Parts: sequence; structure tokens; C-alpha cells
Amino acid sequence: MTTPLTLTTTTDAHGRPVVKAAGEIDLSNTATFAAALADTEGPLVVDLTEVLYIDSAGMSVLFTHAERTELITSRLLTPILEMSGLTSMATVRHAEE
Repeated sequence: MTTPLTLTTTTDAHGRPVVKAAGEIDLSNTATFAAALADTEGPLVVDLTEVLYIDSAGMSVLFTHAERTELITSRLLTPILEMSGLTSMATVRHAEE
């Protein structure tokens, strides 16, 4: 059984939109995830600290917005982001930092 995706959009102290994702990002909800990121302008923060799973469809959404995105991630997702090459295109920091 999959964990439903929950998306929350706020603004950080610098005025950048922050999209916080929780649950699983997969083919069943990628359109919703993509729409949430596309609805923002300029630099974007995507908080993935509560994401338990992301498949290639979800990764493709992140690649689309990589040049303007700062990803906040947990250590669980770090190897996936590194192997995909996303860490060389987007700013990535760990929640613990």
C-alpha cells in the first residue's frame, strides 16, 4: 500500500516559494507534483524530508525545475539524487544542516 502524497506550499524567510512533499511520489501523482512546482515563479525550495519514496516519474519533475530549485532532503533520498545526477544540477542540502 502506498502512502498518499501531501503537498503544502508556503514561503520562506527570503520570499521563495517552498513546496513541502510528504508521502510517496510516483506515477500516480506526478501530475499533481508537477503542477505544484509549475505554479511557482523564480527560485524554488522543494522540501523532500518527509518523502518516503520517489520513482523515475517523480525524479523527472525535479529535473524539469532543477536549475531554479533548492532541494531539502533526508539522508534516505540522498543516494537516489546523487546517482541520478540531480545533485550536480540543483542545490541540495540535508535537513540536518
